[in-house]
Amino acid sequence: MKNHPTAEVTKVFDDLDDYLRFCTTFGHPYNEADLYNDKSEIYQQYRMLKDGKRISNNWMRDAKIHGMNIFGNK
Repeated sequence: MKNHPTAEVTKVFDDLDDYLRFCTTFGHPYNEADLYNDKSEIYQQYRMLKDGKRISNNWMRDAKIHGMNIFGNK
């Protein structure tokens, strides 16, 4: 008999993948322990994005602070 993951287990791994994608895209440090932790500022940002709110992009912020062009040559 094969063991199939339950829907809850599949959801956790899907959420971890989505959280990693979020951290990579928006320039946040990834810590899987922060998933579902409402006290984590990064998880709060993730939830805000999921709720349709606009959040800052750390990559763009850092580029602006350091005077770098992240969109190619101009």
